[in-house]
Amino acid sequence: MKSRAITFLIVLAVAVISVAVSYFIATGTIIIGPLIILGVFGFFIVSAIVYDFSIGVYILFLMGTFMFYVARIITTPIPFGIFYDALVVITFAGIFLNIKQQKDWTSFNNVFTFFFIVITAYQILQLFNPNAVSISGWLVSMRNNTSLLLYIIFFQLFIAIKNIKSFTVLWLGIAFIVALYGIYQEMFGLTGFEWRWIYEAPGRFELFFVWGTMRKFSFLSDPAAYGMFLSFSCLALIALAFGPYKLHWKFIFIAASIIVFIAMLYSGTRTATAMVAIGLLFLILLNINSTKVILFSMVIVFAGGIVFFGPFYSPEIIRLRSTFTPSEDASMGVRDYKRLRWQYYIQRHPIGGGLMTTGLSGQAYSPGHPLAGDWDPDSGYLATALELGWIGLIIFISFFAIVMIKGINNQFLIMDPLLRNLNLVYTVPFFALSVGHFTQHAMFSRPANLIVIATYALLIRLPQFDRLKTDKFV
Repeated sequence: MKSRAITFLIVLAVAVISVAVSYFIATGTIIIGPLIILGVFGFFIVSAIVYDFSIGVYILFLMGTFMFYVARIITTPIPFGIFYDALVVITFAGIFLNIKQQKDWTSFNNVFTFFFIVITAYQILQLFNPNAVSISGWLVSMRNNTSLLLYIIFFQLFIAIKNIKSFTVLWLGIAFIVALYGIYQEMFGLTGFEWRWIYEAPGRFELFFVWGTMRKFSFLSDPAAYGMFLSFSCLALIALAFGPYKLHWKFIFIAASIIVFIAMLYSGTRTATAMVAIGLLFLILLNINSTKVILFSMVIVFAGGIVFFGPFYSPEIIRLRSTFTPSEDASMGVRDYKRLRWQYYIQRHPIGGGLMTTGLSGQAYSPGHPLAGDWDPDSGYLATALELGWIGLIIFISFFAIVMIKGINNQFLIMDPLLRNLNLVYTVPFFALSVGHFTQHAMFSRPANLIVIATYALLIRLPQFDRLKTDKFV
């Protein structure tokens, strides 16, 4: 009888809710229906994340990849950024709300955590920066600053090696899909809503149309983010090919890396090409004693010589060659001019001009600030130096250097072949992206920013797994 009463109450509640929803959809405005549907989906998503916070991580990655594509299809503005940040907070809360899920704080007291606390505290203190002109810019920046929460999320997600494997498969699988759609855009052209989006903003067409062809961007925010994400992923696929896997998987990784590299070229982003070259050099140096790596490097040099000196003159090949002649590149000259132009400001402002004060973001949130204007610093390091000063720049560069030192140490100290290969898969792309940050906002573009933060947690966890040698984390 008790179970029948519960069933009756559930059916009654569903019936009442259905009638209420139908009434509001029929009598309300056109936006009521989508809002109700969104609310229902939101309820189930939140419930799923509370049950297993790893679901939130996977949704975040998918959202960070495809939300720009959805925004191009739907003309009504949707605050995806706010939803994304809210999802980070919900996923973070899910760690603590489900007390049954296994958690482990071993090794959380480490140098990476220390740097995250220092960076977060420094950004909070920017509220009192006398050079800032607006509190709203600081508030928006702090709302977007979810790195510490994401670091804690990944630290708990990577409590098991199987979770690292699952996240890596998701990352590279999505990267391959992004690459295929980029190739589709190259072969069949852009869709109508993509052309509409390009012409919506003044100057976007001129920025995307170079060397007589349109730069591709796939599902991502722009060609630069697309190119760097694929460059990042291409290096990871190449690193996987040197892991302890069966031969057919190695062929799959190499084939996938070639496809991703070709798709990357359609972005027209020279930074992405440079990242691949720098990453490959770093990978070779880390494995200089390996015969397989030496043979691989010989093949790469031979193939590069054919591409660079061969009789090939497509826009992609010409742009690729121009990557290695920066003195002849007009865009590099513009970037050098910006750095020289703002050197005096950086030297005289050790704590910077304040958050959200540079370029277009400065126009939106800090109008009237000396750094605000219709320009882009391009370089992520330059933007950091302008907004956080040379003190903030030193903090960030020191952090990236410590991460690289940790990754290199892991590569020589970890004994397990699988763990050592996973270390390589994340360390090599991270190094390339940190170099690419010199000419682009590479480290903080979506969805690559999630992999960057995942790298911090992974580099701490891998030696822990290697030492324990038990089934506890497997």
